Amino acid sequence: MVYDSTRAVGGVVTTSVEEPTVGRNHYRVGVRLRDGKPLSILFNAAAFLVAGAEQQDPYMINAVFVDVPGGDVYRRAGLRVATTAELNQPLNDRHLHLLTEEERRDVAYHQPSRLGDLLFNWFD
Repeated sequence: MVYDSTRAVGGVVTTSVEEPTVGRNHYRVGVRLRDGKPLSILFNAAAFLVAGAEQQDPYMINAVFVDVPGGDVYRRAGLRVATTAELNQPLNDRHLHLLTEEERRDVAYHQPSRLGDLLFNWFD
């Protein structure tokens, strides 16, 4: 899907898939758009959710979210494509009601400020 969506907007895939690991709960793939801008495509497999983010130092924890280029490819595959506006929303109690008790403890401890920081987090 990443290849299809990136090609649809004239870009190229620049990295292989990085699987979730300690300090990251999501998959990540590097792409470069037609204008040369490097981005990361993020996948939260548990939520069937795709997001875009500016590429940055891998040790930075707060992503700079961007809209997903070629998002229709993911939607046709049944994935939800998060927008920049959605991911930058301040986190509030409404977002937490479906979390497990353990997940709520993680949120209380790490105190993510935005919905995107919860969905694509560094504390798994």
